[in-house]
Amino acid sequence: MHLPLRSVTISLTLLALVSIGLGNTANAATPKPGATCPNAGSSVIENGKKFTCVKSGKKQIWSKGVAVNKPATTQSDPFAIYGKDAARFKAVDEYGAKLVSTRIKSAPSLNVILQSPSDKAVIRMTENAQYAFTLYEQLMPLGFVPKWIVGEDEAWIKDQLKEVSPCMSWLSPNQGGASCRITAVWRGIKIRDDAAMRTTMLVQGGHELFHLYQQELQKEHFAKIPDWFREGSASVGMGIVLTHFEDRKSFANYGAAQKAELSARDKTQCKAALDKWEKNLAAEGFGSNNGCEYGLGLLMNEYLVMKGHTLNDVLEVIRLIGNGSDFPTAFQQIYKISTADFFTQLRTYLKTLTYGW
Repeated sequence: MHLPLRSVTISLTLLALVSIGLGNTANAATPKPGATCPNAGSSVIENGKKFTCVKSGKKQIWSKGVAVNKPATTQSDPFAIYGKDAARFKAVDEYGAKLVSTRIKSAPSLNVILQSPSDKAVIRMTENAQYAFTLYEQLMPLGFVPKWIVGEDEAWIKDQLKEVSPCMSWLSPNQGGASCRITAVWRGIKIRDDAAMRTTMLVQGGHELFHLYQQELQKEHFAKIPDWFREGSASVGMGIVLTHFEDRKSFANYGAAQKAELSARDKTQCKAALDKWEKNLAAEGFGSNNGCEYGLGLLMNEYLVMKGHTLNDVLEVIRLIGNGSDFPTAFQQIYKISTADFFTQLRTYLKTLTYGW
């Protein structure tokens, strides 16, 4: 097929332009500093460097090249792996990051008493507790430096607590407690010392130290504070501390850290407890709610964080109770919602999770 002369001319011109372009591309693809380049001002990015064609006397040569940053890529949501738990984990993680950014790094050192001060696990537990103290002091100055006691043997622990024995006479192996301005951990390694238990021991600082702040505010009105509110809020603080105290090296985010809390939270185990709490039942204390005060209580306090509330709000509720208020009144004053409406909304929220509600 023969093309008209005009068409042939255009085609030849285009071919020439393409050839020139290909030639430039070939030259540009492998720029060498100091080598001749065709067009002054043109540039090429190769192997993370930008090379520019510059004039050098009567010549045009490639520059030495300047490193360039790679374009930012869209990161996937790190909380997506948690499925239906993602929203609450993300909300608490974001709140925790803000809280950590203003912690009081200059807070005094805890009054540390350790049976095994060279034990790496005990050292790590103590570092976690100290970090918790620097975090909580910004919420409310405690007014004293707590004792932090960690021991393995029953006789040693009881000797350390003998002056305040009525306060923590219930302390058992592999358990922590806070009372009488003391935080103590009985690390029962002879009974159980696997990875899960070491994590459980690690979190005692973040959890029990928050109780000391609660106790300073509640005064003699412990019984007015529902177990879910007291224990669940301490577990939120615990999770935030666990996430951040090693700069996220051990736990990438709050979701990973929260997995350390293995207490009951599903409907089959916790329906009775939730029904009681909805009736504003006063505190019953440890062991009366099948552990639901920790697990389900944690969900309930995380839900409050999702709604924009903070650990400061928890302490303000307890402050009001310490000054004579009842829990429903104090809760409504701080959270701007009645306990009845809160439980209605909470039950709807629980149905969106995977715990059988």
